[in-house]
Amino acid sequence: MSRALLVYGKSSYEGIPYRHPFVTIHEVMHDGEVARLAEGQLMTPQMLIDLMAGLGRSVPAEILPSRVLVRTAEMIVWWAAACERTMFFSDSGADPALKSMNGKLYPHPPLLFKACGSHLWVRALGKDERPTAETKLCIAPYWNCYDNGVCCTGSMKIPQEKSVTAIDLWEESFFQSEFTHASGVRKHVRFRGGFLAMWQSLAGQKAFPARYLVKLPQALGEFVRNDDHTYRNDNRHED
Repeated sequence: MSRALLVYGKSSYEGIPYRHPFVTIHEVMHDGEVARLAEGQLMTPQMLIDLMAGLGRSVPAEILPSRVLVRTAEMIVWWAAACERTMFFSDSGADPALKSMNGKLYPHPPLLFKACGSHLWVRALGKDERPTAETKLCIAPYWNCYDNGVCCTGSMKIPQEKSVTAIDLWEESFFQSEFTHASGVRKHVRFRGGFLAMWQSLAGQKAFPARYLVKLPQALGEFVRNDDHTYRNDNRHED
């Protein structure tokens, strides 16, 4: 280690100017096995910009598969074509319906994933094709997913790898974990009998009917820019 950054301030400015956050950079002085910080220098906005640009350049060169839509130093966004996958539901409440559904093969709609740090967002797509920035999205028809698209990771094994090779690991982790709760979403699917009845009807089928998806006003471009990873519901859905 040759330099260290220290951030001062509070998350709330409280209207007092000297409480505004600032950053200092310090050389790390080594004396044998002992290290100490030298006198700090106040970092300017331009120094921070240069630092962030340097971090961005640290992303290794990778060959991007066609289903990757966005790749930055912190984030990967990709889509997955419609397919059949096994699903697991928590039957800790001894619900006979969930027990009968557990571990079966189900058809799934095309999906959109976004991973950033330890957070995962999931949306569904109305068409089985590579989306564009203007493509309107749908609610992912799964428990453990909130209105804003973020997933409650629960029993998921979060991939440590940050390269594009991690996208398969994210998908496997999402579907191999148990779907445990509705996450407060008002309407996951457009099906007369509701969420569980829909998945029961789809067991063993080959295709997920797009008419069951709940459409959103949100487009792909907005989804990419939105970094809200709180477990929150806004209940604003289009019919």
